Amino acid sequence: MELKRVDAQEAKRLMDEEGYVLLDVRSMPEFVEGHAKGAHNIPFMHKTPQGMVANPDFVNVVKATFPEPAQKLITMCGMGARSARAAAALADLGYTDVVDMKGGFSSEKDDDGNTVNAGWLEQALPTDTGEPSGRSYRDLSQGARPDASPPAAPAPAPAEAAETINAPDAEGMNRFASAKRRVQCARLGRELPGLKRRPYPGDLGERIFREISAAAWDEWVEHSKMIINEYRINSSDPEAMKLLMEQCEQFLYGSGDFKRPEGYVPQ
Repeated sequence: MELKRVDAQEAKRLMDEEGYVLLDVRSMPEFVEGHAKGAHNIPFMHKTPQGMVANPDFVNVVKATFPEPAQKLITMCGMGARSARAAAALADLGYTDVVDMKGGFSSEKDDDGNTVNAGWLEQALPTDTGEPSGRSYRDLSQGARPDASPPAAPAPAPAEAAETINAPDAEGMNRFASAKRRVQCARLGRELPGLKRRPYPGDLGERIFREISAAAWDEWVEHSKMIINEYRINSSDPEAMKLLMEQCEQFLYGSGDFKRPEGYVPQ
């Protein structure tokens, strides 16, 4: 069955007039920073510095939250890639009325930054922040496993995803590097190839995109593995991810003098 896709305005109409539920499949930190008002958050993938990692509890939490196969659902992500995959997965599970939203929350853009499909934010539709009671992943995952703590994300590992910058390039090129843009790197102090896409949502992601080279970002990715191991970072915990963002900013814009914990071996 062909996947039905709609734009942000039509998604809002379906919610208001036809009883559809908006399912935001982005990671918890993305959702907390900003989301469509009324959306439920069940990440299809967890976002880590190394890329997108599949959420092993996605199916179980969806089934517990929406037990009826006839539930009307609209899937939404950041730009439209994850949500299309999530919608296909839901159809495979037997859900009969799943619609995917083009453009996601932040709008689908081409490599030059031009909008291809305007998202929820660009359409100036109602938004919210934080973890709304009964609709956050923390609450929904607890509902699926009432006797357990919220599930932790699996160990970070690269994954194929259209919205991640972590895909290897041909001919040995830095896996994060854009072939079209160069930046004056704030960390390395010289002009170098920039990143393909913004690595994080929000102001920090935009600043890194404009001021940090792919080579410097590659250094951070390796360093972040040490931090994740040392502090047992759980990518489904907003407070833990806040710590990681602080470490990221310090590494890229601070002195750069970081000591690895004793016994750490790079993966």
